[in-house]
Amino acid sequence: MKVETIKDRTKILAIIIKGTNTKNYQFFSPESFPLQIGAVGKKKGEKIRAHLHNEPIRTVRTTQECLYIEKGRVKVSIYNNRGKIVAKRILKATDKILSASGGHGFEILEDTVFFEIKQGPYPGYDKAKTYLE
Repeated sequence: MKVETIKDRTKILAIIIKGTNTKNYQFFSPESFPLQIGAVGKKKGEKIRAHLHNEPIRTVRTTQECLYIEKGRVKVSIYNNRGKIVAKRILKATDKILSASGGHGFEILEDTVFFEIKQGPYPGYDKAKTYLE
């Protein structure tokens, strides 16, 4: 598994995880991030103890999102908070990206299916985004 952290100076813009996990628990996002991304590898017969999650009070002032590319290929352009492109990468099946700050755009290079996970509630199409192009 290869992990790349893309930054603008010291600010993390994105974390890209290519390939699959071979470790027990491995988290890639800093504990301070409002969206945590990690991989869990388990062997047959192992268990994860049944549990409930505590509900601490959280104030989230940013939207982070994670995409898991199930199939296909996409080119992602990663922007800083000033709207300038910092990096471009190709993502393919089993790759993951956590968009932590700044902006991003995607060019679909072949038929693609991906899962997107981000904080809610969703404010609606007109209020959710500021377009850079």
